[in-house]
Amino acid sequence: MSDLLEQRLIELFQHPQIQGCNWQPRLFWRPTADGSAFGELRVDGRELEVFFATIIGEASTEQAALDQEHDGRGRFIAANARRHELPLFTRR
Repeated sequence: MSDLLEQRLIELFQHPQIQGCNWQPRLFWRPTADGSAFGELRVDGRELEVFFATIIGEASTEQAALDQEHDGRGRFIAANARRHELPLFTRR
């Protein structure tokens, strides 16, 4: 995964609408040994980007690729976000 996507995910996670969901970073990231909450991702970063972007009403940078590569997976994740449902993300 690219550093740009990782940075975008952290920025999206820190958005007030995402923070309002009261999710802890450890739901999506493994903490690092030095205590940082944003270590290695537990879930597919592209799916998480689609989910977070949809929640805050931004255009996703990853949805089209997910749709093409995984037969509509991006649309499925976005639909879950619009219904305020936490989908079962692909594990890393």
